[in-house]
Amino acid sequence: MVTSAIKGVTNDLIQISSSIDKAVEIVSDIYDRHIKLLGKVTDGKEFEKAFRDISKLADELFRVAWSIRVLGEVTPRTRDYILSFGERMAVIALSAVLRANGIDASGIVDPPFITDSNFGDANIIPDASEARMKNLISDVKSNVVVFPGFIGTTKDGKTTTLGRGGSDYSATSIAKVLGINKVKLVTEVPGIMTGDPRKFNNAKSIPRLSLEEAIELAQLGAKRLHPRTFDPMFHSDITVEVESLYESGSTVINGECTNEDAVKGIAMLDQLKMVSVESTKIVGKVGSASAIMTEARDVGVNIIAISQPASETTINLVVDEKSVPSLIDRLSQLKGNLIKNVRLEDVSAISVVGCGMRKTEISSKLLGIASSYDPIMISRGLSRVSTTFIVNSGNAEVLGRELHNEVLKWTK
Repeated sequence: MVTSAIKGVTNDLIQISSSIDKAVEIVSDIYDRHIKLLGKVTDGKEFEKAFRDISKLADELFRVAWSIRVLGEVTPRTRDYILSFGERMAVIALSAVLRANGIDASGIVDPPFITDSNFGDANIIPDASEARMKNLISDVKSNVVVFPGFIGTTKDGKTTTLGRGGSDYSATSIAKVLGINKVKLVTEVPGIMTGDPRKFNNAKSIPRLSLEEAIELAQLGAKRLHPRTFDPMFHSDITVEVESLYESGSTVINGECTNEDAVKGIAMLDQLKMVSVESTKIVGKVGSASAIMTEARDVGVNIIAISQPASETTINLVVDEKSVPSLIDRLSQLKGNLIKNVRLEDVSAISVVGCGMRKTEISSKLLGIASSYDPIMISRGLSRVSTTFIVNSGNAEVLGRELHNEVLKWTK
């Protein structure tokens, strides 16, 4: 088993980094919540052991909280170390609950993976991780082993995290290393849906997704899956099933697109801005687009989509609206030299995902629907199983609903 932190704990741990003066109080609250939970679901020896183990971790976290309160800063390395406590405490709690219910379970608090030192979004090093994981479980006699998701360690022992949603990625990575061919991701929703139920009240579970389709939907934020969740499934026979604790319905993910002519789902990204950089000075000038994207990179702006006409007079960048002020400030330094004007437009991205998008008759029909809403950009995704439309935000809701209704005709 792989566990995430208890609901809300990761957000609280993040708050320690941004509210340093409240760090000790936040740690105290996290500790109290874990102990109260243990009191509800365990008793006797199991409660006592878990109480001791969580208290030991809490003492360690208190020391870190006091340290950053004195220093007044949190480095990326320290932030990852702080975030690791959520999963580590959850391992202790979950394994205690399992034992209290008669299940022979052991919890491994140590990070299961060796990673690089890209704190906040570390990459798993497969061979080193395989050796580490096999060593961690070599002396375990229990039928069930509980691992912490989301966290890893560098070769020299520094704690890292895999990014939000990293527990899903951890689960499939552990399956690959240990030769397990089935992974269940248990969530609050009944599998991966045809669309966000908050936007589409007729959304329903998708019965099956190919690996390519699942990757596209993960990249676009479906169920907030970690984008690399499905990387370990390449060249393996691993099947992932996404199901809910509370509702019927699930999604099975495996294999390739095989004789499928269905469109499976819609993903929408809102609160985006298109930043249009205009100038005749960039026409025919080698490296102009690179120079502008470098400016975006240097201020930490992720470019979600990019386009440029053959005339080379405009470069259009689609970014999260929160990053616009820093990008505009940076681009203003190039005005007069390389850039003549910068225009902004509120946009949304709507992606249609499914192996059926490879079929001309299906993609043409959906393109025809989208064309009525004057799309600004159109692009195709991985293995041609998705098409993304960038449209003015004023048209997004209506177009999204129309495309989603079309998707439902193919989902049985």
